[in-house]
Amino acid sequence: MLVPVLLIALLLRGMAIYQFDYPTGPDYGLHLLYGDLFLEAGKAPLYVPNYQLSVTSWPLMPGGPLVYALMSGISGTPIFNLIHITLFFGFIEVTSVYLLAWRIFKRLEPALIAALIIAVLPVYVDMMSWAGYPNFIALSLMPLAFLAWLDYWETPDWRRLTLAVIAVCGAAYIHHVSTLWLGQTLILFGVIQVLIQPVRSLRKLIPIGIAGVIVGLPVALSAINLALQQGAVSVLTSADRFDASRLTWETWARVSTPMALVLGVGGMILFLRSRMPNRAAKILIASYALVTLIYLFGWVIGLRFYYIRALFFVTLPVALGAASLISSWRSPLIRIVIAAVLVVTIGVSAIIRAESSSAYFEIVTPDVIEAVEWLEDFTEPDDVIVMGTLLGFQLPHLLDRPMMVALSPDLISNADALQISSEATAVMMGLTNMDIVIEVRDVRFVIVRTHVPDVPEPNRSRDVMNAHPDMDLVFRNDDVLIYEVRP
Repeated sequence: MLVPVLLIALLLRGMAIYQFDYPTGPDYGLHLLYGDLFLEAGKAPLYVPNYQLSVTSWPLMPGGPLVYALMSGISGTPIFNLIHITLFFGFIEVTSVYLLAWRIFKRLEPALIAALIIAVLPVYVDMMSWAGYPNFIALSLMPLAFLAWLDYWETPDWRRLTLAVIAVCGAAYIHHVSTLWLGQTLILFGVIQVLIQPVRSLRKLIPIGIAGVIVGLPVALSAINLALQQGAVSVLTSADRFDASRLTWETWARVSTPMALVLGVGGMILFLRSRMPNRAAKILIASYALVTLIYLFGWVIGLRFYYIRALFFVTLPVALGAASLISSWRSPLIRIVIAAVLVVTIGVSAIIRAESSSAYFEIVTPDVIEAVEWLEDFTEPDDVIVMGTLLGFQLPHLLDRPMMVALSPDLISNADALQISSEATAVMMGLTNMDIVIEVRDVRFVIVRTHVPDVPEPNRSRDVMNAHPDMDLVFRNDDVLIYEVRP
């Protein structure tokens, strides 16, 4: 019965990979470059070559890129030809939610409903369109980590402890934002359980905590190192560059659909009131939902975060909430009708979102490859090239030249990139310090996309370059304009 659900998930998530000449999205450019460099050197790279003049450290947990590196090392296939394996994690994602829901509700019907909702939610196709693959992989593994955690909590033996530690540590190693969610959810769960049953809870928490420290030490060290590098505490408490990402109704409706709000809020209320889930399951899912809610609207309490990113974590409460909501109807016919209406309505939204978002994030095209080949032939190895955000995530693995990438403040997760990003933005937008940046950084070429989207806005960048007395248009095709700075 689960096979049709898996096929639905495959078709929706595959739209961003198979519709165009190259998979859509900017993010996989840097993520898979990390894996490629790891394979070449046999160790974790410290800095991103060429990107932001090679002065930025990697702002990520390595687990996601290493999934692709492992498959590349085993198969001998170039890492950038393995993007399609991401769809396999769509299978894992749906199956893991199905198993978790069955574990919680102890019935087949709610498990199928939860799996169906997860399969059709637009959040995942949106994530695939901008190529947030590590985040997607981590989200697919988190329900399995929760499942293993609940199994251990109900029957705390060494076998279940081992599985829980491996599942939690493995999921935590994939992606830094997901690590934050997973860690805070389990900590909150543990605190609540200790308040309710101090002695019994500590008897379960202490063994799994000790085992988790031993097995998860590399994960913890990576997380601590990343937090220190990025100044995570100061970012979460004082950085104002994420203010533009505050959640609006338009953003919610576009990425997550209005229906998800009803299922998430109303469904979670019914979930907590339902007699089917036991107390541990309710506390775990409620903890996860609370963490998500805090980051969705963090600015209310002074928490600084890229708030829109929290939308990608609403899926589990929405799916389990939908299962609770639909299961609350006594009539089988009514349950079937409601489930069908929800799946069709949300599924249509997902198809529309997949089409629009994939087209929006079509970054690498044959014309872009043609421009890269031209740059390889007609530039010197030390020629500095300035570009916008979306090409800036992809060109570091396509072209061996020093690059300055213009990022808006809310898109900067790595504090090392703030200065160079602002300088590149000055060039692309024609700000007052444009000529100073060109001279000091010895900029030789500027790349501008011929169409939106990009950051900064391509039409303005084109007008700036065309009006500048020292810029010559030396290459153009349907997707790319390249300007050279006159000596």
